[in-house]
Amino acid sequence: MNIKMGIAKAGIKPSGDYDILVLKFKPSVYSVVLTQNSLAAAPVIYDRMIASMTDKISSIVINSGNANAATGEKGLENTEKMANIVAENFDIDSEQVMVFSTGIIGVQLPMEKVEKGINEACNNMQDLDLKKASTAIMTTDSFPKYYETTGEIDGKQFVIRGIAKGAGMIHPNMATMLAYIFTDVKIDKWLLDKTTKLVAERSFNSIDVDGCESTNDSFLVVATGESDVEINDTNRTYFAKKLLEVATELAKMIVKDGEGATKLIQINIHQARDNKEAKKIAEAIALSNLFKTAMFGNDPNWGRILSAVGQLHLDIDFNKVDLYLGEFLLYSGKPNQFDREKAVEYLKINKEITIDLYFGRGDGNWTYYTCDLSYKYVEINAEYTT
Repeated sequence: MNIKMGIAKAGIKPSGDYDILVLKFKPSVYSVVLTQNSLAAAPVIYDRMIASMTDKISSIVINSGNANAATGEKGLENTEKMANIVAENFDIDSEQVMVFSTGIIGVQLPMEKVEKGINEACNNMQDLDLKKASTAIMTTDSFPKYYETTGEIDGKQFVIRGIAKGAGMIHPNMATMLAYIFTDVKIDKWLLDKTTKLVAERSFNSIDVDGCESTNDSFLVVATGESDVEINDTNRTYFAKKLLEVATELAKMIVKDGEGATKLIQINIHQARDNKEAKKIAEAIALSNLFKTAMFGNDPNWGRILSAVGQLHLDIDFNKVDLYLGEFLLYSGKPNQFDREKAVEYLKINKEITIDLYFGRGDGNWTYYTCDLSYKYVEINAEYTT
C-alpha cells in the first residue's frame, strides 16, 4: 500500500514533540465518522463540508497540541488554510484534503508555526511508519497506538493498517479520539460507508473512560484500491470483521491508556432483548463511576453493577440474571457464594478484567470497553487547562 507520510515538530506542543502529520496517497474512496458534540471543532465542520462535496480524497493533515475548537470564524479560516498549504505542496485540489486537530480547546492555532510545520512535513515525505505517525498525533497519550492485519479473499491478500490517539475525554459518540485506518481493497463508497458505520458502533462507539464527549472526535477509513481484492456482497462480512479487528484493537488501546487507568474492563452483555438494549446496558455499567472506582479498589462489588442496570428502568427480571467477574459467579438470581479473597486477587493481579451478564430475555449481545477510575485521573485533569 503506497502511502507516504511526513512529520514535523512545529512547536505547537509545549513538549516540543512531533505535532504535525501529513499523509499522501492516490485519490481514494473514504468514509468518515465525526463527533456529534454540538461544540464541533473547526476541522470537524470543515471535514463535514468536504464529505458532502467529494467521494475521494488524497491527503490528510493532522496537528496535535491544539484542538482548534471554539475558535469561531478565525478557526475555520485557519483550517482551510491548512488544507490549502497541503494542496499547494502536492499540486492537488484542496477539496482532496481533510484536516484534523487535537489538543487544547479555545486557543487559536499559531499559524506561522503550523504553516512552517506542514511545509516541512510535505517536503520530507517517506513511507508510512505506523509508530512514527501515531506518535505525531499524541496529546496526553502515554504510548503510540497502531495496529495492522492482513486478510485473504479468493487467494488474494489485502492489508488493513491503522493508527489512533486518545486517553481522556473518552465517550461515544464517538470516543475522544482520532483514528485512521487504511486498506488497499477495492470497494464502492456506499458499501464502505455502511461498513464503517457498523464498525464504529462496535468499536469506537463502545468505549468509555470518563463519560466526556470531545469536540474533535474523528474516525476515517480510506480504501486505496491498490490490491486485486474487490469487496462485494459475497465477501463484505469477512472484510467487515477484519476492519472491526483493527478498529477494536485501536479502541482497546485508547481505553488502556485512559488517564490514570490501571485496568481495561471488558463488559459482555448476553441474552438481552436485542442488541440495542444490550448496548444500553453495557454503556450504563461502563459509565458508572461507582463501578469504575470499585474496580480501581479491587472490590468485587456486584451491587454497583446491577444497580447501574436497574436505573435504566427496563423491566428486567433480576431473578433470571447471572453475573460473572472473570470465572467467578457473583450473582445468579440472588447473591451467590463465591471465594471473595480469590475474586479480589483476580482484580489485583490482572490488567484486563472481564464482566459477563446473562439476562435470559432474548438474543441481544454487545461488548463494551471501559477502565477503572483512579486518583491519577483526578490529578491529571485537575491540572489540565481547557
